[in-house]
Amino acid sequence: MTSLSKLDINSVAREIAETPPPAEPSPELTAKAGAYLERRGWTRAVAGEADFAAASLALAQCSVQRRGIFAFGAYGCGKTAFVRAIRPLFEPVHFVPLNDPEYAEMMDLDLWPNWNAEAMRCSVILDDLGAESAITDYGIKRETAAEFVVRYHRQGAGRLFVTTNLTGEQIAERYTARLTSRIKELCIPLHLKGSDKRRWGGAKFGSEEKFRSLDSKPLNIQASKHPNLQTSKLPPDGGAA
Repeated sequence: MTSLSKLDINSVAREIAETPPPAEPSPELTAKAGAYLERRGWTRAVAGEADFAAASLALAQCSVQRRGIFAFGAYGCGKTAFVRAIRPLFEPVHFVPLNDPEYAEMMDLDLWPNWNAEAMRCSVILDDLGAESAITDYGIKRETAAEFVVRYHRQGAGRLFVTTNLTGEQIAERYTARLTSRIKELCIPLHLKGSDKRRWGGAKFGSEEKFRSLDSKPLNIQASKHPNLQTSKLPPDGGAA
């Protein structure tokens, strides 16, 4: 261990200053991301200008950085619709709705070792982090979703996507700061601030039926140079088809 008295502060400062920042996408790539979202039904008209711009940038950043997206915000603002819309770009993907106890149980490595091994080789969407219940194992409380994220941080070969209604402080309070640190490394933050799209009579994003219909029709989009964007990246110049 280096002694503080022998530490070259100037050298450390230079190293930090010279560390390149994460690559940022071009405006053209961000525009293509927006065109893709429109094509998939996550539209500017429903999301609102601010959320649509933020989501387009986050999706474009995925193509130039080796990270997924951490989408957070209030109930009904479009987080789940967003990750469903971008899912085809990152196949193979495991989609895990944590508000369903049967799916949430799969996070338990002891009970589902084969599924967990397969998930490490794919991209994973953890939808509604915080909605799952902790389990008690021989009197010890376990947060299996948090355990999964820590494992994925070490072993995951794809991208991790997370949606939640919780704030960073609430995540740290429930799961400890260790989890928030892992998520920050794995994911690009996306704060969606729009109103509840599930309100009666309100405009809504594309339905699940529309997403399934679009999934069955491959999009004419350019291949990615990044190996974990398996299928495609974003629409070619010209926008949505």
